[in-house]
Amino acid sequence: MTVYGEYLFLENFITGLVILVLTGRLCGRKRAKSGMVLGGLMCGAYSFVLFLPMVWPAALICKLIFSLAVILAAFGYGGKPVYLKTVAVFYIVSFLMGGITVGLMYMTKVPGLSANGSVYLHSITYLQVAAGVLVTWVLGSWLAEFIRGKLTKEKVFTDIKVEIAEKEWEMRAFVDTGNFLRDPVSGNPAAVLSASCGQRLLDDLKDAILSRSCVIPYSSVGQKGVLQGLRPDRVIVEGRPIKNIVLAISKEDFACWKGKEAYEVLLQQQIIEGGALENAE
Repeated sequence: MTVYGEYLFLENFITGLVILVLTGRLCGRKRAKSGMVLGGLMCGAYSFVLFLPMVWPAALICKLIFSLAVILAAFGYGGKPVYLKTVAVFYIVSFLMGGITVGLMYMTKVPGLSANGSVYLHSITYLQVAAGVLVTWVLGSWLAEFIRGKLTKEKVFTDIKVEIAEKEWEMRAFVDTGNFLRDPVSGNPAAVLSASCGQRLLDDLKDAILSRSCVIPYSSVGQKGVLQGLRPDRVIVEGRPIKNIVLAISKEDFACWKGKEAYEVLLQQQIIEGGALENAE
């Protein structure tokens, strides 16, 4: 079988890029486009190990070293637990992509080669590559949403820490699936503080209020208006720092949810979700 280097590189570059994007989405890890492209280029270049004679232990070690390197290039380190979790998810998504590739070869009867962790499909068209990428993206996105739903289904209350002007406040938050408030300027999601909690922050901040104030428009059944808002330095949710967030101060305190514990903050579900596997142990 004749192997064309440009097709070998292109196929593995595209599939590698898709795997990295889905890995980042599942793990809630964001990275500059340049990092993702670099990771994709590394996947394309690694595909040429197809031509190297290797016994399987050496091929496995090379694949592992490559995986560790490509995750560093695409996402950075981020700490040992996050790094190892990202590598694990990278392999899971790679297996998903591998299964789709084998299925594509079977259904379309496209001949191919596989060796040392590299795959080459012979006589494949750009349309077939696009179809494979599309199927992987749809299945990967569905998997991300499915896992995210499972992990957040029972999550109702959580603890958060608000940091503003070198001051900190710890609060109890209720995860509200019906809260979609956003800062009209930045587009960042808004967490809603109870009236008494918000007043406590305003009293503590004093002179720092003006530089951090904003207004958050809201619309509910039968009424519209604006809420006073604050832009914090960051909010820490379950150990994860979030900077792209604003605080809206409600005009009233919150009633206990179904007779359960009291809370001071309404937190959007998307804020605690991050990546579907970001907070998985």
